[in-house]
Amino acid sequence: MLLCWGGNYIAAKIVFREIPAGLVIILRTLVAGALMIPIYWLEARKRPPVLTRSEFRLLFILGIGGITINQLFWTLGVARTTVIHSSMIMATTPLWVLLIAALMGMERVTLPKAGGMAIAMAGVVVLQIFRARGATGEATLLGDAYVLICALALAGMTAWAKRYKPASGGIAVNAFSYVGGALLMAPFLLVTAPGFNFAKVTSAAWLGILYMGAISSVTGYIIYYYALARMPASRIATFQYLQPVFASGLAVLLLNEHLGGGAIAAGAIIFTGVFVTERFG
Repeated sequence: MLLCWGGNYIAAKIVFREIPAGLVIILRTLVAGALMIPIYWLEARKRPPVLTRSEFRLLFILGIGGITINQLFWTLGVARTTVIHSSMIMATTPLWVLLIAALMGMERVTLPKAGGMAIAMAGVVVLQIFRARGATGEATLLGDAYVLICALALAGMTAWAKRYKPASGGIAVNAFSYVGGALLMAPFLLVTAPGFNFAKVTSAAWLGILYMGAISSVTGYIIYYYALARMPASRIATFQYLQPVFASGLAVLLLNEHLGGGAIAAGAIIFTGVFVTERFG
């Protein structure tokens, strides 16, 4: 899961050089939807789907509300900010899981947990101060805000799936999200395709789209739901600790992003806050 999602930042940045973010969202969803059809068909032969109104409503909330919105804002955000900024903001996901779980009556917010949240939020503020000083000129407040919405959607999906476990399984959630999303977005492709020159897109960008659809969207989320059914939500969310380290390292090596002192300090503060919230709460 870490490799799937950490590498997704790099794949996306390569794709954005040639394809606008709005079209990337459509292409990524179509690839994922096409792949999920045979995967779900094979799963349904072994595990017949649960066709009840409550299960359909749950699949809609988790699939469209969690995965689709999550990936929509992630794509829009990463296109407008740096890998370093976006991955660090995603590292706050465990805090939002805790907060949403507390609102749902699943967790209790203790003083150490509240303190950890405050520390992590201070780190996000430091990250924005660093951005405002224009170290790279690439990170934007709007991009960071979109990524934050993505983190909130992922956290909501995580907490909701732990409270109301889908009887159909994680593959059904993915299939509902991506096949449904592909059907919704297909008409938009017909509208945008005539105005875009696909012949100029390089093989590197197409491989990036394939990675985003097949590896990050399909493989990553299947692993995520498999783990979610077998591990506490807070422990799964702590994998966000490692994602910024992995993604930022790749961004420095492959994209020549600058990891300055301000970003390092902000990352350290965010990780400290998340660690305090998880370990001492």
